[in-house]
Amino acid sequence: MISQSTNWDLIIVGAGTAGMPCAIAAAEHHAQVVVIEKASDVGGTLHITGGHLSAAGTRRQRQRGIDDSPDRHFADVMRISRGTADPVLVRLAVDEAPRTLDWLDDLGFPFAPETPALVYGHEPYSVPRTYWGVEAGKSILATLRPLWDRYRASGNITLLLEHELIELLWDGQRVVGVVVQGWRGRLKLQGKAVVLTTGGYAANPHLFAEVTPGHPRLISAASPTSTGDGLLAARRLGAAFRNGDKYLPSLGGLELEPGSGRADWWAAWALVFSPVYRLPREIYVNERGERFIAEDEMSPDRRERALLEQPGQRFWLVFDDVALHDGPSVVRQWDAAEIRARAAEGKVVWSADTLQELARKAGIDADGLQQTVKCYNEAVRCGHDPLGRVQLTHPIEKPPFYALLTYGTSLVSFGGLAVDGRLRVLDEQGNPIPGLYAAGEILGAAATSGQAFCSGMLLTPSLSFGRWLGRRLAMALR
Repeated sequence: MISQSTNWDLIIVGAGTAGMPCAIAAAEHHAQVVVIEKASDVGGTLHITGGHLSAAGTRRQRQRGIDDSPDRHFADVMRISRGTADPVLVRLAVDEAPRTLDWLDDLGFPFAPETPALVYGHEPYSVPRTYWGVEAGKSILATLRPLWDRYRASGNITLLLEHELIELLWDGQRVVGVVVQGWRGRLKLQGKAVVLTTGGYAANPHLFAEVTPGHPRLISAASPTSTGDGLLAARRLGAAFRNGDKYLPSLGGLELEPGSGRADWWAAWALVFSPVYRLPREIYVNERGERFIAEDEMSPDRRERALLEQPGQRFWLVFDDVALHDGPSVVRQWDAAEIRARAAEGKVVWSADTLQELARKAGIDADGLQQTVKCYNEAVRCGHDPLGRVQLTHPIEKPPFYALLTYGTSLVSFGGLAVDGRLRVLDEQGNPIPGLYAAGEILGAAATSGQAFCSGMLLTPSLSFGRWLGRRLAMALR
């Protein structure tokens, strides 16, 4: 039962990847915790994420004879991020990561048998240290639920679903609670400390535009609840925001309903993030009809950065009827028949018997596209591509021709609240705001990955920081 008069040991706002382990760790140390969640169930992005985790020096690595350490993990993250990640938070994350993975292992986490592995969807690590479960993020949620349910049954965790954070309570010296709004009306809850684990803002186009100036409209594959509620509440209290300028798009998103701003990794996604998973049989062109990178470029980082420079951060995959049928589909969920059907619909893919008509339908400059295809076909014939493409097996010659529109897509938000090495939220002057802490994507992906995608360096720090914070706060409140 929720009582407005209760002075909770800990108020956690957000029951997702960071909030659940934070509450569990605090409950393990006998704290009385209330968790506020605006969705109708716990788990947050664990319901939709691919669930990649990374850690060095784990039991599972040792069992497979892999020599690794947190120091090597730290070095890889700083290399991949080009030194743009926060070294203090990265250090904490990589030191805690093996304890987090071994903890999940002890709880019976169903590791995919091929893990730990090297992952090539983003810039790879130097050794295999990425893990995932047999049911992606849902495996993490299923592993946490028994502990979560146990501490709810004991009364150490009280859960309030379908309530949104309205504001943080400030008594002139420290944060002393929250105001939330939901089916029970407006509630004022007081506690000894507040932890914000409300996730990012990658589903909030207005906030995205504010903190990521100069970028096109948001195309998001994030959870619809990722609207930045906790971040906005903390900023109203004077909390500092950082790293919005480190935004980097993910490749391959499809806006199945034009104008919706939504993409869905599980419904349809183009396999354009690495040729390791599918060799290209198409070319990539921008709205001017120009190629901008070798389509078999091996570095995901270079591919992502090349997209940053394209108008609207979008590009079309152009191919012919031979390429459509000759090998794995460019959209992992669609076969050739589905692509033809989608082309007839004309929302995200188009087809035509001439390149000029294809360009008109798809919104590409016709002269530019025709010239580009001519030059590309010549490169195939002579075996040399000016952009350096090696895979030159499919000229674009046999109609019908196809164009599939893909967008730079936000899976996560890069900016977030500034925190120190104790995960205390900082104000604009760099001073801790007493009583206020944060963990998870509300810190921004750039905190632990910089302007890059480092495998497992958002999900694992979320779990680790949540556990670390819950344990420390509970012990300090004894």
